[in-house]
Amino acid sequence: MICDLTIRQATENDIEFILEAIVESEKSSSNVISSCNVFGLTEEKFKDIIRKVLREDVPDYDYYLTGFIIAEKDGEYIGALGSWVEEGDGTPSGIIKATILFPYLDKEKMREISKNTRVVKGLTIGREPHTLQLEHGYTREPYRRQGVFTRLIKENILRNVKAHNAIEKVQGALFKANFKSYNAHIKLGFDVAEEKHVDDPEIFKFFPFDTKVLMELNKDKISGLESDSEKGLL
Repeated sequence: MICDLTIRQATENDIEFILEAIVESEKSSSNVISSCNVFGLTEEKFKDIIRKVLREDVPDYDYYLTGFIIAEKDGEYIGALGSWVEEGDGTPSGIIKATILFPYLDKEKMREISKNTRVVKGLTIGREPHTLQLEHGYTREPYRRQGVFTRLIKENILRNVKAHNAIEKVQGALFKANFKSYNAHIKLGFDVAEEKHVDDPEIFKFFPFDTKVLMELNKDKISGLESDSEKGLL
């Protein structure tokens, strides 16, 4: 456990680290960046696009800069975790994401991109309206296995519940084979609400693994986190 950990909201000055967090979380302990494969982008092109959309700071989807919190120690970046409230303004996050990314995509590749999205659809997990969505969790290697990611999940939930009183459920979609992330959610009381598996070997052209799970924390367990926080146990 790391002592004297500072957790704060991300700002524009943190974009490069948030970009690192997004890329590494997509790799999910592999060398595969799913978005690059689906959209036919190099890693550098992908980073260039996400760097730009982070600056736009559009809410209610997974590239929402202000939705990220950062863990630091002595001014050094340690970890990050993003979040948003699904359909916070009534628009699904998938539509927001598609609308923002479309201008940056190669229009000559749209037919190929469309074909790719049909292949990966089998691992697509829907986002439930008015739930808190957690995405792009990342801890730098020297600080892993020291409770940083767990602390980021707890802090993100507590901050969002305080800001949005209507939140009664927290969700996060992740690869089941990403054991560190999976086990961190289980230890916090998350349940597996849905599991999706694709047998088609084509899936490995786009994703590092073939099974995704939807982790879910219900209202009672959220209340438990709030109670522990009030007692100074978190």
